[in-house]
This record gives sequence, C-alpha cells and structure tokens, in this order.
Amino acid sequence: MNQPPPQQSHLGAGYYGPPIYAYPQPPPPPNEHFRRLITIAIRAFIAFCVAFGLAILILWLVFRPQKMRIAVSSAYLRRFDLTSSSGTRFLSFDLSANLTFRNPNTRAGIYYDWLEADADFDGMRLGTAGLPVFYQARKETREVPAVFQGRLEIGTPSGSEVEYQRDNATGVFPVDLWIFGRIRYKFGSAVTRRYIMRAVCPARLPLGKVGFSYTDCKVLDL
Repeated sequence: MNQPPPQQSHLGAGYYGPPIYAYPQPPPPPNEHFRRLITIAIRAFIAFCVAFGLAILILWLVFRPQKMRIAVSSAYLRRFDLTSSSGTRFLSFDLSANLTFRNPNTRAGIYYDWLEADADFDGMRLGTAGLPVFYQARKETREVPAVFQGRLEIGTPSGSEVEYQRDNATGVFPVDLWIFGRIRYKFGSAVTRRYIMRAVCPARLPLGKVGFSYTDCKVLDL
C-alpha cells in the first residue's frame, strides 16, 4: 500500500513574498522645528545669564568693594537773608560748595551714572543742584562743584524762622547737603548692576566769611 508523503516543516524557509520596505520617519512640521530652535536659544541665554551672574558674584565676594568716601572740602555762604513782602516771608540764599569724591578701592573703579545734591535747612529744601557724571579710577580723588541759589517762601512765622533768628545771632547756619546717585562698580572688564547711593553732609556754614571746616559725609545707602 502506498503511504502519503510526509509533510515537510518550514525549516529555515526563505521569504519569497513582496519586499518589505522600512520607511523613514516623516520630518517634523515646520512649527515644531522653529519651537525647538527657540527652546535651545532660550536655554543657552539662561545658561549665559546664570554663568555671568555667578562670575559677578564671585568677583564681588573676592574683591568686596568699599563704599566711596565723600566730603565737603570747602563751602561759602554768600547770602542767607530772611525778608518779608506783603506778609509773606522769603529766605534768599547763595551757597557754593566743593564736594570731594574718593574711591578707596585698589581693584574696582566706580561709574557715577547720575548725581544730584540737595541743600536743606531745618527740614526745608533750599534747592537742588545737578552734578556731572563721571568714571572714577582706583584710588582716585575728584572734586565736584555744587551751587545753590534762589529764594524760598516759608509762609507765616514758623519754627524755621525761630531757628533762623537763633542761628543768625551766631552767624553760623547748619545746612545739610544730601547727595543722591546711581553708581556701578567695574572689575576689569566686568561691570556690576546699578546701586542707589545716598549720603548726608552736616555742614556748618559761617555767613559771608571764610571759616568753613572740612566736613566728612556719611554714605547711608549702597
């Protein structure tokens, strides 16, 4: 009797069907590519800012700049008169002063980006003088002139008039010179952010004569 042929298993049989292709991934849409570039740019900018900030902080901690030293080196009060007109009192003044700025640092320069001086008598602002801006190198000293002229209405009799009469009897008037500014420190090629500077100089000014004493100012804010 004839036996049916045994069935053969698929032992290592090759595939002879239609070819199978590996298609590449489609390119990302244009908007996605643009967003990736923006993300990379933002990350690079943030990394740069962080590195720059750390460098400035390290320089600040290493060099630790000192406050500038300010003084009134000379001052002359030409006029300080209290007059009355139609029941209103006026204080006329003419004051000139030389302010000395000293940079005590050996490794840092100072940019004075904005400077202003105010003259106050008994809590009243007599006037404001704009001061020149400048760069001050290490260990450098510079004198800056300030001039205050004008007439101030003080109104009805007040404590300021009493104070004026008391000081006028002695011939010496206490006038506070306030100095305000915005500054930056320079370490080599690196420059810090801006800082607010405020100083007060308690000057005692003899009227119409020489005799002013060199007065140191106190730097309050920095």
